[in-house]
Amino acid sequence: MLNFKTIELTDKKLLDSYLTHSGYRICDFSFSNLFCWQGRYETCFDIVNGFLVIRFLTVEEKLPVYMMPVGSGNLQKVIRILMDDARINNYPFRMMSITQEMFLELDKCFPDTFTYTPLRGSADYIYETENLILLKGKKYQSKRNHINKFKSEHPDYEFSLISRENISECLDMMHKRWCIQNGCDESDMLHSESYAVRKALKNFEALQLSGGVIRTNAKIVAFSFGQAITEDTFGVHVEKAEHAMNGAYTIINQQVAEHIGCDYKYMNREEDLGLESLRKAKLSYNPAILLEKGLVQLK
Repeated sequence: MLNFKTIELTDKKLLDSYLTHSGYRICDFSFSNLFCWQGRYETCFDIVNGFLVIRFLTVEEKLPVYMMPVGSGNLQKVIRILMDDARINNYPFRMMSITQEMFLELDKCFPDTFTYTPLRGSADYIYETENLILLKGKKYQSKRNHINKFKSEHPDYEFSLISRENISECLDMMHKRWCIQNGCDESDMLHSESYAVRKALKNFEALQLSGGVIRTNAKIVAFSFGQAITEDTFGVHVEKAEHAMNGAYTIINQQVAEHIGCDYKYMNREEDLGLESLRKAKLSYNPAILLEKGLVQLK
């Protein structure tokens, strides 16, 4: 019988022992994402026969769905346990955030049992870190232009790492400026995001997050942070900047890649959520991998 529990900070070491060694580069397998967003998705977990099992609720239907179990042992047996859990609790068995690689594993265990439906808005954008740092070539000309313009307009700018000394300033920027500019109180999604960002910043050290800020005129105008997902991939969970300040998003992106992402081959900048403007922005950086994720359910 499964015994799901909510995710606490004290669970980080345990969950990381499964997540960071899974080999899956998806942003969903970051402890900080799971912990900070569980208020919206009611995320919970259990350890079953040597596998970490994660369950969450869909926003619209409020129905439980499972993520891919990660661990070692008999995957088929664990999937059967999840299928029984769904049946006992009288809801359809479904899995989300499933890559093609994961689906092949599932299909090997249960041939011709499941259907797989790609969800374009859930695909992860993964970039070669070197490209984000150097921005070389014609395809990055506009990015270099934005950065150069920012530097010329703000010659006093400086980059520094997020630390306990400037976290309160990041919180102020998010709550007093970014959220007001973007209408967080008028959007359920943005309200949830602002809550998740604040939760991450308030637990920054405990979550072992890494990030940086851009400051001009002694004021933070952009910040970004994230966490390693695998040994070769750093996940950028949050990136916020003053919209009215040309190039602020571009320069914080480049600086975080240079100062933090430099130890990783790839940077996962997460999903576009089906938002056209966000999709356009993420595609403009020329992802090396568009990591498809989708929905798995019984035929």
